[in-house]
Amino acid sequence: MPFETFLLERNQSLYENDVEINLTESGVEPMTLAELLSPEDQTALMNVRLGYNYTEGTPELRDAIASWYPGATADNILVTAGTAEANFITYWTLMEPGDAIAMMLPNFMQFSGLAAAFGHDVRPFSYVQSLDGWTLDFAALEAALADGKVRVVAIVNPNNPTGTVMTDEDMRRIVALAEKAGAWIVSDEIYRGSELDGRPEAPTFYGMGDRIIVTSSTSKSLAHAGLRLGWTAGPEAVVAALMERQDYTTIGTGPMNQFVAARLLEPAGREKILARTRSIIATNLHIIDEWIGRWNGRLSYRRPHAGGMAFISYDWPVGSAELSRLARERESVFVVAGEWFGMDGHLRIGTGGEPEMLEEGLTRLDRLLASL
Repeated sequence: MPFETFLLERNQSLYENDVEINLTESGVEPMTLAELLSPEDQTALMNVRLGYNYTEGTPELRDAIASWYPGATADNILVTAGTAEANFITYWTLMEPGDAIAMMLPNFMQFSGLAAAFGHDVRPFSYVQSLDGWTLDFAALEAALADGKVRVVAIVNPNNPTGTVMTDEDMRRIVALAEKAGAWIVSDEIYRGSELDGRPEAPTFYGMGDRIIVTSSTSKSLAHAGLRLGWTAGPEAVVAALMERQDYTTIGTGPMNQFVAARLLEPAGREKILARTRSIIATNLHIIDEWIGRWNGRLSYRRPHAGGMAFISYDWPVGSAELSRLARERESVFVVAGEWFGMDGHLRIGTGGEPEMLEEGLTRLDRLLASL
């Protein structure tokens, strides 16, 4: 079976713990269990039995997740080991020999790597920078769907790494095009809830059609990646099929993770976490704004609508992977290369960490850029 290196994940795994300042994370600084749980819940956690658990997720947890999706019930939810497993088993379930996938770019490139391994054609449709921000190339999507071979349209909304939130009109247009082509929409919504500058929470694709699956997790907007807990939300029949695939992967997630996640995802708790997320990102974006302003046009970006990252274009004749390497080796600062998202000439810088660490990292990047 052919295999492509997952450049984003492999590079992060290799280097994120070996630098003094890691700015590759697009999530938000997590809380400790003592901060997250009430004294009563801390006591209850100590009494959780470490045996086999509900493989699909406890009813309590699935109800809490379902509350974020209008009209959903626990039967529409499958708990997974992060969004990575949710995406993998969804791809494995839906895609068949001879199928193609229409993939939004830039994107978390998991589906691209899976397509290479399974022998499926990838048909990109891109966000394009314009005076109004990032605009979707609908002509490319329509062309990708024209021959009826596309089985899945892969979306990230809010987008990673641009931070763009799709308009209601664009969402409806994608749904209509996918329905006409008989394709499924798989929408990675892991940054939903981290909207900035007073924007309302991004609407979900869930429920906008009969052939839509949403994936997400407790990382990124919800700040607690260490739980390694994600989910799929979709039609009951497809969720049941996904459960059968999960029997071949993780079989299920741990009881302690599910206990904590249920507290985090209960509506009131979820809103507190998301408010914290938005506050942290907003503070750090001001730092990014000031930094970009110091470079008099050699750095630029479209201010993100959501998400813990800034996707920054630069005016130096060096590839983004090489620039990331130079920052890591010369300044012990790690940033994400736009090349790892299929869009060179950009760097993704995380905005969900401690402001002091971000400022120090940007100061070191100043030194590197000044030397080029």
